[in-house]
Amino acid sequence: MSRLLLPVTAALWACAHASAPRVPGPSMEVALDVGTPSERPLTPGRAFEVLMKFDPGLPAYVPRRFRFLLAQGGHIVFTLYGTTGDGGPGSRLVEIDRLYDPAMASSGKDGRWIVEEVTLPPDRRVQRGPLWIGFHGPVGGGGGGNDPRLWACSHDSGLVFQRDPDPATPLSSTRIPRTPTLRVEVEPAPPAP
Repeated sequence: MSRLLLPVTAALWACAHASAPRVPGPSMEVALDVGTPSERPLTPGRAFEVLMKFDPGLPAYVPRRFRFLLAQGGHIVFTLYGTTGDGGPGSRLVEIDRLYDPAMASSGKDGRWIVEEVTLPPDRRVQRGPLWIGFHGPVGGGGGGNDPRLWACSHDSGLVFQRDPDPATPLSSTRIPRTPTLRVEVEPAPPAP
């Protein structure tokens, strides 16, 4: 792990991973939270998944990285999904499977963000429409010594859901009234040749 300084925050914790080639142009961060973490909800086990819907409002963009405030260390799997024609979570784009050391946890007020680089396959690098990010604890929330948690705000963004393992369950009925402090950085896609 290495410590980074970025203009957005005073200090970030970052995982060392190879990054994708940069796209020329400005980047923007999409946040659903209101910036005041107050809760440390459980991360669901594999049967369920917290889903967050990020819409940068761009016609085409490239996801570059995401950052989050870890409230308690453990094993977390993040999955990025595209979007379907009706705006729901689509096919899996990439999965990031990590064991976060308890020493990486933030107090929620110290600005210790964990940064994960996003590298998508070349044919799926450019996204159109919302990006969905899901996360779960593969061991099962509190079992096997795995009880990872992300800081969350009591703010209800209306864009956070818990996916039920039954595909017939409508996503709207599983809305979560709190918002994890997870933010996504995207860059506008370069013009097509």
